[in-house]
Amino acid sequence: MLSVEVFQMQNSSKLEENIKKIKNFIKNSKAELLLLPELALTGYKFDFTSCSQKMIKKSLFEIQKLLRDNQYLILGAPFYKNGKICNSIYLLTSQEIKIVAEKNILFPVLDEPFSPGEKRELVKIKNLKFGIIICFELRSPEIARELIKQGTDVIIVFAQWPSQRIDHWKTLLKARAIENQCYVIGINALGDSAIFSPKGILLNELYKDETIINFNFDTLDENLPYPLKTPYFKLYKSKVKSLETVKEILEERRKKGQIVVFTNGCFDILHAGHVDYLQKARALGDILVVGLNSDISIKKIKGDLRPINYESFRASVLSALECVDYIIIFDEETPERLIKELKPDVLVKGADWDEDKIVGANFVKSYGGKVVRIEFSYNISTTKIIEKIKQSH
Repeated sequence: MLSVEVFQMQNSSKLEENIKKIKNFIKNSKAELLLLPELALTGYKFDFTSCSQKMIKKSLFEIQKLLRDNQYLILGAPFYKNGKICNSIYLLTSQEIKIVAEKNILFPVLDEPFSPGEKRELVKIKNLKFGIIICFELRSPEIARELIKQGTDVIIVFAQWPSQRIDHWKTLLKARAIENQCYVIGINALGDSAIFSPKGILLNELYKDETIINFNFDTLDENLPYPLKTPYFKLYKSKVKSLETVKEILEERRKKGQIVVFTNGCFDILHAGHVDYLQKARALGDILVVGLNSDISIKKIKGDLRPINYESFRASVLSALECVDYIIIFDEETPERLIKELKPDVLVKGADWDEDKIVGANFVKSYGGKVVRIEFSYNISTTKIIEKIKQSH
């Protein structure tokens, strides 16, 4: 059995006041796992520019001193690193302090002080594995499903969710519990914290007051209504689209505020450098459209001995990458026509290209779009692979 206390703590903009509340909560708690909301240490109205990681660390050390052996505290606080701030979740025990999650999907405007983070690991306590979601990320079922694939038993959602959208909060918490057949704990500084069972049953909830939920995990051996499935759908062939079809899709997706990223290339022998580059490109928005040079296009650029792989093969391999959303095959030597038709919000090219040499860069910037040059993480290319094969034979 694991005893849990959820403190629906309302934040002050003053660090000292929040620390005092947290310390009083720990002193009066008898539970093994203590949970506090997103940015419990600071709240959102805090002056983040006047703070530092040294100050955050000092505050966490002060809180840590009150923890008993075999007691766990998980709470939200900023993390300062390399000139950036991440909206993070910390795990504290009497022995350690560590970051277990960083908010990756940021809420527009409200999260402006923060940069997207990447860290997300399961917290293991007794026989339970806890996965973490931070506020706005609750709207993305992909995160919850990825946590389930890692063996999560309980999803904890740390939030500062506003009252005007509280119906969404409750509905999404319940949906994540049902679709993933796991417990979901939603802890919201602004009210309506709740715990749902794997069947979507509301087990406990709070309203607007600064109060506490007490809960015990006796067992996870519930009789679930159906086996949990994580199916694989072979839908990748549909990623290869005509220009007109992609334009229609983008028009609809842009109405929902989604950011379109475009890049292009031959991707003749797909390698780790390509994959890393495409993943970084996709992370710059909501949709990644890849302009793929056709066999005709590559022969114009590189000669009759290229490509090594036919365009249908190259498109098939690219389509299997999760980071790629749509592929348009083009015959011209440059993707200028595609760029002018698609009008991407972000145009991406490798850092080996000077911005003034990137096709379409001036056009994209003319309507307020961004041009991003991505540094390569791997010293590898299709040409180098071909040369190595030649040398080995």
